[in-house]
Amino acid sequence: MPADLIFLGGRVHTVNRANEIAQAVAVTGDRIVAVGRDDDIKKLKGRKTRVVELKKRALLPGFIDAHCHLASLGMAMVSIDCKAPGMQSIEALKKAVYEIAQTLPAGKWIRGRGYDHSRLEERRHPNRIDWDEVAPHHPVIFTRTCGHIASVNTEALKRAGITDATPDPPGGKFDRDAGRNLGVAYETAQTPLQFAAMPTPEEYREALVRADHAYIAAGCTSVHDAGGLIGLPAFSACQDVFDQSRMRLRVYAFATVNSRQHPAMGVLSAGVRTGLGDGHLRLGAFKVMTDGSSSGPTAATREPYACDRNDSGILYWSQEDLDDLLGTAHQRGFQCTVHAVGDKAIDQTLTAMARAQQAHPRTGVRHRIEHCGICPPDLQARVARLGIVPAMQPAFFWEFGDGYIRNYGRRRADVMFPAKALLAQGVRVAGSSDAPVTHYAPLFGIEQALTRRTMDGDVCGPDEALDVTTAIRMHTLNGAYASFDENVKGSLEVGKLADVCVLSEDVARVPAKRLRHLPVAMTVLGGEVVFEG
Repeated sequence: MPADLIFLGGRVHTVNRANEIAQAVAVTGDRIVAVGRDDDIKKLKGRKTRVVELKKRALLPGFIDAHCHLASLGMAMVSIDCKAPGMQSIEALKKAVYEIAQTLPAGKWIRGRGYDHSRLEERRHPNRIDWDEVAPHHPVIFTRTCGHIASVNTEALKRAGITDATPDPPGGKFDRDAGRNLGVAYETAQTPLQFAAMPTPEEYREALVRADHAYIAAGCTSVHDAGGLIGLPAFSACQDVFDQSRMRLRVYAFATVNSRQHPAMGVLSAGVRTGLGDGHLRLGAFKVMTDGSSSGPTAATREPYACDRNDSGILYWSQEDLDDLLGTAHQRGFQCTVHAVGDKAIDQTLTAMARAQQAHPRTGVRHRIEHCGICPPDLQARVARLGIVPAMQPAFFWEFGDGYIRNYGRRRADVMFPAKALLAQGVRVAGSSDAPVTHYAPLFGIEQALTRRTMDGDVCGPDEALDVTTAIRMHTLNGAYASFDENVKGSLEVGKLADVCVLSEDVARVPAKRLRHLPVAMTVLGGEVVFEG
């Protein structure tokens, strides 16, 4: 039978067990039917076969982002972009809010995304006083680049039912001045604010479509949505856009909770488990938030921060409570995963996962740790022993690496996101972006896996730098493994889904510093060309 689509004359990075480089690939329907040399693949050409001449360009499996936030990324694209040139001061952010407030009816939300207080001229978080000056009649919410801290105005606090008398919740806190709530909320304290600012179902649908388009154009064909689509309006919105054929990505959607009161807790009693769904939208891991962000910094650490000896981050749960929650999810058939950045949080997580498996032994669970940030050798050994799959974000080093060195000290910064050390112990580390925390393009993450270079030119843990072949595997086959999909995608092998991308040059021959700018020429998903650059 002739193939529907043939790629010839390229550098085909198969990402198979031997990491073979082929010349050509043939596709029939949604599957790869042949991988090999040009002369052999040409024999599958028929009258209606589309032939793509690669001309020594690279053909790779479609990238897999193993940890992102689809709806948040799409919403960030229509929010005030705090990372844009000229926006690195509170005065600039206030000006942008003022200008938008003049165009919106009173009561409409004004959103911003991506500020980093450590890089603002004022070296502080904007607060309710700042926003009240320019938008007293609109609720304002700005989310820090990490997604773990929100800055709001008085109207937003009112919408969320938060007053000066509202106490700090477990796992969170507010900035205060002489008892007055300043509208800067950390970790669980921001949850009611984010719910108050929840986009409408239509806004969610459009956000998902925007994120889908961005990822497809970046050569990405699958994502693991760690933002908690399950139990929120976004999940039904996701089904809507798939039904309308407006979304093409394959989505593995987590059920994410940060307290026992979170709406997604209901999934544990719903009689479902990881794997429900189909090849486009599937229920993924049960995810528990357990500490703060690497860049806040609010990560829970075993030793105090280097920048503040009185601070060691925010931990959401006691060991007993985390044991109980993960034990329940594990017993009910879920793949479990935990947001754990600091070494204290990772330690707590590994203990809870080991206890869950001991109490209710299961095979092939592939429990995960999202981020697995400060992970020194003693914790690395436990990750390997338990068969944990870490989803790491090499891209963090560019934007946040200088802060890691400053906040945690060089010793800890050098063992952050230690993918090389873990891979050497047989751990299947998956690559991801955590977008919109950092840029969603997988090539950016691959670049950073090779360099671990910071924005100011420093390097975090040079001994942990990867080679390009390993970095590609992290962002393809290992991502597939993290969602139990390694037999159907993640490499270019006969019988697997025809999810592929074409790069404008051979990725293995491009200097690392150019990788983030390497154009994607084509993306194919399930045998269908969904993007051409």
